[in-house]
Amino acid sequence: MDDIKPKFIACLIDVSAHCSEEFLARCGGKVYLSGFYDDNLDTHCCSFTPMVDVTYMGYVAEEYPEDEEAREALHEELMDIAAENEAGGYYMRRSMEVVRKKHPERFVVLDMELETDEELDQDTQRREWNEQVMESLSGNPVHA
Repeated sequence: MDDIKPKFIACLIDVSAHCSEEFLARCGGKVYLSGFYDDNLDTHCCSFTPMVDVTYMGYVAEEYPEDEEAREALHEELMDIAAENEAGGYYMRRSMEVVRKKHPERFVVLDMELETDEELDQDTQRREWNEQVMESLSGNPVHA
């Protein structure tokens, strides 16, 4: 196992460009992909350009309706969209850094003690860490 510990960052990525105007109006104008990535790990996917691999958690509206029934309906719609789409994936590191500098409120460095099992290979250990982060963030997502 390498000595570099992960530095997980929870993030909100604006995906509004992929949404209809009508849907955005119900979401307060923006929709975000909620996820996290290891800032200490560069990925190169079919390119020499450094990328980060964002693990997908769900979609978040910028604003939710005050009416409880409408709020619940929007939440269900976001959950349905999430179920239909395998989101997350690779994002250019430089683009993420630019967005992070411009919108720091959408990025939170996670300060958590990660359990390490010396008997696991590197890939299995990273999957275990991802599961620990996902469990920590469920019910506690980053909000815009």
